[in-house]
Amino acid sequence: MVMVVIGLTGPIGHGKSTFADALKKFEPSSVHLETSLVVAEVANAMHDVLSVIPDPYDVAGLNNWLRSLPAILLEHLQVRCTFEQIELDQASIEQHPVEYQKLIMHVENLKRNPDLARQQISHDNKETYRPFLQWLGGYLVQRVSQSIWFDQIIKQIFAARASGHKLCIVGGLRFPGDATAIRNAGGIIMKVYRPAHLQNDMLDPTERERDNIKADCTIMSNGTFDDVNRCAAQILKDLRNHALEGLYQTAQSYMPR
Repeated sequence: MVMVVIGLTGPIGHGKSTFADALKKFEPSSVHLETSLVVAEVANAMHDVLSVIPDPYDVAGLNNWLRSLPAILLEHLQVRCTFEQIELDQASIEQHPVEYQKLIMHVENLKRNPDLARQQISHDNKETYRPFLQWLGGYLVQRVSQSIWFDQIIKQIFAARASGHKLCIVGGLRFPGDATAIRNAGGIIMKVYRPAHLQNDMLDPTERERDNIKADCTIMSNGTFDDVNRCAAQILKDLRNHALEGLYQTAQSYMPR
């Protein structure tokens, strides 16, 4: 059986992880990949080399920390860049302050609690580090490569396929290029959306870009956990029968078709 690849997109807090967990219940031979965990690998390495926490508003001090980043990217992602590519610029910060607020917020958090830099960022605690992961993820897409994170995800998809997995779920698609990479790997894009639920962080560049992703189908998460499970089972069935629909409403997913 050919491995099914599903890329998930949708606003923060609208149920992407819940839906991914439901899919995994019905396909034990599955793997769940997250771009945030690829970003976290780089973020952890940056914390490892941080000997002195800089003042969050001291551009020179922040740049001194970022000098380690080219070597980290080469070691962990096999990506080459120069310090000049990722150097912070005072004029740019003043012109586009919202794009740097997440970095400043994270460094302020480190000042208050230095132990945050000594803990490894993982799936279980990544919400604590969300501002830093959002900033780092978006900044390196802008400054180094639009595909910097998804190049790693694509490698992991092919590895999962070679290992015989039947389902690969990729969470957290944030850029149109992410969706293109998934489709080029033979995958489809699903948007998980919860009606009447607030969309957070819409000023963040990564969240703004997410709205430009065109999905193959939308899951309207308007039901209970049991409804989500039934919807996931139906979607897997439809995928295998090449009968995927454009819209699924979890509260109605149990209805006979």
